[in-house]
Amino acid sequence: MEPSPSRREARSGFGKRSFVAETRFDGAIVSCSWPREVVTQVLPPALRLDIVPNGDRNRHPIVFIFGEHYRSKVFFASLALPTDVRFRELVIAVPFVRTRRGMGPAVFLPRVFSGEAVVTWSGNAHYGFAKRMVPMEWFGNTFVATDEDGGLLAHATVEPLEAWRPAARNGRPGLVGAESLGRLPILGHLADGRLVRSVFDWGFEDAWLRTVRATVSIDATVGQGIVPRRSNCASAGCVEVAGMRWRLSWPDYAY
Repeated sequence: MEPSPSRREARSGFGKRSFVAETRFDGAIVSCSWPREVVTQVLPPALRLDIVPNGDRNRHPIVFIFGEHYRSKVFFASLALPTDVRFRELVIAVPFVRTRRGMGPAVFLPRVFSGEAVVTWSGNAHYGFAKRMVPMEWFGNTFVATDEDGGLLAHATVEPLEAWRPAARNGRPGLVGAESLGRLPILGHLADGRLVRSVFDWGFEDAWLRTVRATVSIDATVGQGIVPRRSNCASAGCVEVAGMRWRLSWPDYAY
């Protein structure tokens, strides 16, 4: 069992952030680019797109994270309690957004597909992550999400471009997807219109990674503004990870 949050975490970039859960994650983090006016349609009225540093002003990144969580645990006081829950997820994320009141930059999650009931309920009730519980599976190098009747919702194919390497030897991956979601605040949107802020603390210290080329297909309308679309994701913004630590903070409703 790994140690629970400690003084080492308090000295990190997340300050005194308190975490509620942790998993290990095997999967892909890939960044695609959509027309800016299309991405705008995904946002609720409380949010607007920010300017992407060194980016094309006519386009905006969309990040997809898909794979399997395992070695899950929850934190209670000074205890880390293993749950042994394994589940798959597909996260659709919009990095570089800002609230109408000026808070940002942050990452907005307009849709998350999840394979576990409690994780889905908590993500919706407490974080506003727009989670939907659906079947998901890897078929070779293709990750597939379907509805309850077997209809295709989304699928993503990854093609490795290099051998696996220890992430720690290369520092933190300097990629749009990993950098955005691993460092920026995460925003969810509750049914009553409130925004909820939380943090994904991604740890690559003992993880492995490799650069990939990816294609992501949205095969049905799965949320506001998220309609069928096929995207080729640039290898410069795409990695596959194994053993990445993923922590989730407690929600903050002050937004």
